[in-house]
Amino acid sequence: MVLEQLHSDRITERNLAAVFFTRAKGLGEHPAVKYKDKKEPYKTMSWKDYSRLVREIALGLMTLGLKPDEKAAIFSSTTHFWVAADFATISNGAVSVPIYHTSSASDIEYIIENSQARVVFVQNETLLKKLAAVREKLTCLHKIVIFYLPEDAKTAEELARKHNLPTQLLTDIESLRKLGSSLDTAHLKILEDRMKSTTLDSVATIIYTSGTTGVPKGVPLTHGNIISVLEDIKPVLPIDEQDVYLSYLPLSHVFERICGEFYWMVKGGTCAFAESIESMGRNMAEVEPSMLLVVPRVLDRIYSKVKAGIEGASGRKKQIIDWALSVGEEMVDRQAEKKAVGPILLLKHVIADKLALSKLREKIGPHLRLVVSGGAPATRETLRFFNSIGISALEGYGLTETAAPTNVNQVNCVRMGTVGPCLPSLEQRIADDGEILVRGPSIFKGYYRNPEATAEAFEGDWFKTGDIGCLDEFGYLRITDRKKDLIVNSAGKNIAPQKIEAILKTVPSVTQAVVFGDKEKHLVALITLEEQTALDIAREQGIECNSYFDLVKNSEFTGYLRKEISLRSRGLADYEQVKRFTVLASDLSVEAGELTATLKIKRNVVARNYKELIEAMYKHREEEVRELTERQKPALYAVKS
Repeated sequence: MVLEQLHSDRITERNLAAVFFTRAKGLGEHPAVKYKDKKEPYKTMSWKDYSRLVREIALGLMTLGLKPDEKAAIFSSTTHFWVAADFATISNGAVSVPIYHTSSASDIEYIIENSQARVVFVQNETLLKKLAAVREKLTCLHKIVIFYLPEDAKTAEELARKHNLPTQLLTDIESLRKLGSSLDTAHLKILEDRMKSTTLDSVATIIYTSGTTGVPKGVPLTHGNIISVLEDIKPVLPIDEQDVYLSYLPLSHVFERICGEFYWMVKGGTCAFAESIESMGRNMAEVEPSMLLVVPRVLDRIYSKVKAGIEGASGRKKQIIDWALSVGEEMVDRQAEKKAVGPILLLKHVIADKLALSKLREKIGPHLRLVVSGGAPATRETLRFFNSIGISALEGYGLTETAAPTNVNQVNCVRMGTVGPCLPSLEQRIADDGEILVRGPSIFKGYYRNPEATAEAFEGDWFKTGDIGCLDEFGYLRITDRKKDLIVNSAGKNIAPQKIEAILKTVPSVTQAVVFGDKEKHLVALITLEEQTALDIAREQGIECNSYFDLVKNSEFTGYLRKEISLRSRGLADYEQVKRFTVLASDLSVEAGELTATLKIKRNVVARNYKELIEAMYKHREEEVRELTERQKPALYAVKS
């Protein structure tokens, strides 16, 4: 059988489980997943063996009493067991409910109770402790299945006693597998019947939005919602069974789930699982992926390292690299304008690629050719660099409620600053107030057990995204802000903070930026820096300092930041320009409640946590700012821009 035939036709199966098992049957011994146990080298599991793992877990779940339409939560970081548990759940006609591994106790309790999950998969003992802390409040919980037993516990019963859990409540994934593998063909027939009874309109998963305000809202996505998106992105993300995809983003997020897990399943390549986000760089070198899904901060870090190497190159070598990059940029610009690329530019590009661009690609990843960025606005400079050297870096846009992407840039036609055209099965329009509205087969029908929020989210059959945007002359969407984030200053001017924050993050070393100014005369900002990059810049500028702490207090360095912010803000109106800023001692964090689990900024929490500092900036009380920073250590220095 020719493998490519698996990808030439539209998806005809009635549900995601059927798609998975059809792909597994067709691909057989082809590598399906790569994963690590502890610190050992990567192990490989074929599609045949991985589908057996899923089937055994699915039969084990059936024996535990999980029925169609019931819920099984998955409380884990990204692993091959996460995906297996997901497919095993939906193979039963049941509904999977992801929970971020960084979730607070209150969110864990709320999601399990609101979804009425009967089974919870948990990754390890660390997360089991968090679950055990709220266990008595979980009225529907019937069974906990742990992926990895700790070294000091030989059985699940022993681990349960250690954490004062009923021994019958906890089992481990291997015991569940053995239970499933011991069942007879009659049970397998029941599982097959459950899959046959699952339709496109059946709910596959309920994903709870982390939300920048309020409690999480459950978003039920049907098999039809998800399959519609998978069909739409086939021509946009050109991969096949020969590709290796490195999965490291949380599978609890719709971006990784749809464009990672489910799209990998449809296209039939090999999915390698990173050990963690921190080890992603090392794992990239080990598996040499051809495709990545990233959040902008990861892309920026890769770019910063490569750029530092370029800046450190010798004179002649640097000249060649700079020339080659300019040729690559010219190619990207002509493609973005949909203009013909003439023979002279083509020849120059061949030479540029041979001399420098291919070597830059080799530094990042010898086989990497496709990167998709989502979750937050990407830095234009970074996207431009990746595309210029020949790695397609596509920025996309979508929400949990839209089953991930509604828009994605196109390979060889990337328009920087946009998130691309609308996917073919969807309709999109801009409301009178600038809000982006969308409708089509991938859009959810309403929040789980929350009719009030559902009514607020729709205008007729149009879903209100809550984002402000516009369409350019090519029909590419440009996101300008969140509707609820708009700042109205004391003069009544509407200001989009995300646009200004994106400009601040183009300043070298700036990693995060939050702008404030509601009902005020001017804007102020909190920013964070990448420590090593800031120190490197100081050396380049001839600024002497003994430590990072000393550097950020150094008037020359803050003057450098002020100058860079001013230069990059020239295109803004005066009322849009940041007049004062404060450098924070450390990044905003999920743990402090300042970021969602998907690393979106919770503006109201940041404003509350740094209320006194923000007020001091507005009152120009430098001494008060310094006292606050010394006492609370939330920031290092405040300066006038």
